[in-house]
Amino acid sequence: MANERMIRYSSVALTVALAAAIPLAGHAATAARVDFATADVKALSPDGRSRPLAKGAEIASGETIDTGSGRAQVRFSDGAQVSLAPQTQFRIDDYRFSGQADGSEKGFFSLLKGGLRTITGLVGRTNRDNYKVNTTVATIGIRGTEYSVTYGNSINVTTGEGSVEVCNAAGCLILNSGETGYVPDANTRPAMTDKKAEIPPPPPDPVAVNISGNDTDKEGNPAALIELGEPAMPIVPFASGLGTLAAAYTKLSYSGLDAGILGGTINFGASSELASFADCCGGPSFTSGTLAESGTDGLIAWGRWASGNVSGNPLASMAYAAGFSGNAVVVPSIVRGYTSFASTAPVATSGGYVSATGAPNSVTGTLNVNFSNVSGSGGTLSYVLNVPISGQTFTINGAAQQYSSAGFLGTSSTITSSGSGCMSSCTGIIPYGDAIQGFFTGNAGQRAGANYGFTSSLGNVSGAIVFK
Repeated sequence: MANERMIRYSSVALTVALAAAIPLAGHAATAARVDFATADVKALSPDGRSRPLAKGAEIASGETIDTGSGRAQVRFSDGAQVSLAPQTQFRIDDYRFSGQADGSEKGFFSLLKGGLRTITGLVGRTNRDNYKVNTTVATIGIRGTEYSVTYGNSINVTTGEGSVEVCNAAGCLILNSGETGYVPDANTRPAMTDKKAEIPPPPPDPVAVNISGNDTDKEGNPAALIELGEPAMPIVPFASGLGTLAAAYTKLSYSGLDAGILGGTINFGASSELASFADCCGGPSFTSGTLAESGTDGLIAWGRWASGNVSGNPLASMAYAAGFSGNAVVVPSIVRGYTSFASTAPVATSGGYVSATGAPNSVTGTLNVNFSNVSGSGGTLSYVLNVPISGQTFTINGAAQQYSSAGFLGTSSTITSSGSGCMSSCTGIIPYGDAIQGFFTGNAGQRAGANYGFTSSLGNVSGAIVFK
């Protein structure tokens, strides 16, 4: 479908008035809390008072966040997240949210200078006029989205998901996913550009090294250093959005394991726990889970439900690893090693019920990846997982195939046990008959997450594991 373009000249007086609005005195209710802050981030009250901001600090409507030489990420009560670059001033002009989108909600903000990336929340979803980000050269409205803005004397706006509307006295421009607009001043019409709004990343950390000590290219030569750093907006804790969820789950209605890598809408709670998942393409959806464990490092999340619902059927167990689709970047043609750093407790199920449960973070493993070229498929993986449960350890040695820039699927595996668990042989039971399926996420694939599943004398054993 052709991209929508719209130039409007009505309501100019209102747009200009919003852009020049003086911050309100503020409401007593908390508008947002700080997820993280570095260096000298502070809040400025309307009367000019200043206070430092640290993780967990509350911010009220009417206050301005000044990052100075640091950076910050704040979470609003409607679920929106805003990541602020260094040398940014972001004012909360008028924010109101009662807990539901009932028409009284408002989110009016001003970007005074600097850059931000945001994933919007409930404010503005039912009535888009209730959300605006103002600058002196243009006003930004939303249609349900994720976008970035950089602002000096002019602004660049890049839409990640959904669409935004950029308006000033000369007209309006709608930007759909992946598009960027440029506004040089308040009297020049917004126009398309190829120069994206780029939020400078934190100082880079080096690429993860492989088992032998260094990344290599396809010929085995040392690969050039890839400077990564964390993504422009590390999500701590995770918010709602489009992503990939690798899950191993068992329904109570029959004996067996369903597992898969699924793309769709993921909803997380305030403590980084999975709240619900809806598949993009007619697959299963998870709701009403009883959380047994969860964790995140800001790039990837993992956890386990001890009960819940999958597409109308009760769950016995479900372990997951999850990452956001927008964070996944095609990795160049290098060889890289990953080491596990967290895992859910392995669970054995028999007859549709849990028969044994291991310990959280007890499963360990490694991945060696020979990434494909930028076409995003054709790379190969080898992996080893060690799964302790019921007094014995299962070891999975296997191979997998990269089938997209972000996904991989097991192709062959050998499963052994230190005890009697594989007396009658153990076989993989992830879809298509193998033991592992997963994905990469983060800038240039900094993290990997996978679910595993196999038969044993204990029942079907499954869980989730994450790597870096």
